[in-house]
Amino acid sequence: MSATMSAKEISEAWLAFVNDTFMTDEGSSSRQEGDEMLKLLEESEKLQSERETWRVHTDKLIKEILESAPESRSDILSGMNPTAMALVHDRILCVTKLMAGFVQQDLKIKTEGGTDLAELFRQMLLQKDSV
Repeated sequence: MSATMSAKEISEAWLAFVNDTFMTDEGSSSRQEGDEMLKLLEESEKLQSERETWRVHTDKLIKEILESAPESRSDILSGMNPTAMALVHDRILCVTKLMAGFVQQDLKIKTEGGTDLAELFRQMLLQKDSV
């Protein structure tokens, strides 16, 4: 059985998912370094090439975070180098922008009964799940 959810409802669930999964207090210093690196990559126009170079590695990191217990996520996040953190953050921002576009268009999205939004979000974050 399918149900229809508004893009706004799904994007609200997305923001809660991101906050719960990636925004740990202990990882905040590495997150700040990652934000600074992301800004540097954008300003130097190297972001696209770094995305391609690091794509598989970024997928592995995201998958590791998603599969880890909540209490171990902060260790994973705080152990990332600034470039890896920047590219994970970039991936999150890309999905967030996509969600914002859906909301602006006031889209309705059909979901299969029982479809887990966390799985949908995982699929949106992972670009090449070759791990």
